[in-house]
Amino acid sequence: MLRQIGSSRRPLPGIARLAVVLEIFLGLGALFGGGALILASDGHLLGMPTTLLAGSPFTSFLVPGIILFTFVGIAPLLAAAMTMRRQAFAPIAAVAVGLTLIGWVSVEMVVLAGLGSLAWAMYLVLGVCIALIGVAWWRSSPHAVR
Repeated sequence: MLRQIGSSRRPLPGIARLAVVLEIFLGLGALFGGGALILASDGHLLGMPTTLLAGSPFTSFLVPGIILFTFVGIAPLLAAAMTMRRQAFAPIAAVAVGLTLIGWVSVEMVVLAGLGSLAWAMYLVLGVCIALIGVAWWRSSPHAVR
């Protein structure tokens, strides 16, 4: 069983609360986007034509939707839950969430080359922020698993 950080009666440190907010924001958005791609694998619910997938191994948005829903949607919500339960491994989970988001956006940028997007920049910054928050939190926590 993983160790818990402090008493559940003590408030979470500010950095942990920030991680929770960002993870929930990311997770809910990815559940929505991934869910829409799973429900309509032709991309019409999000206004995304399947021609966007021309340079990818996919013919529909089903598999990318499942990946988005699972790794960028569910995983951050699990990381937030770990934090709320004061699990010692929560800072490392935040780092993993941030790196996963950076990886997702980076692959998306390569596969959908030529489609510059402000959203990509925003999500890259969000991924970097979550990862850095996790690192700073882990380094500052005397109770963290090291």
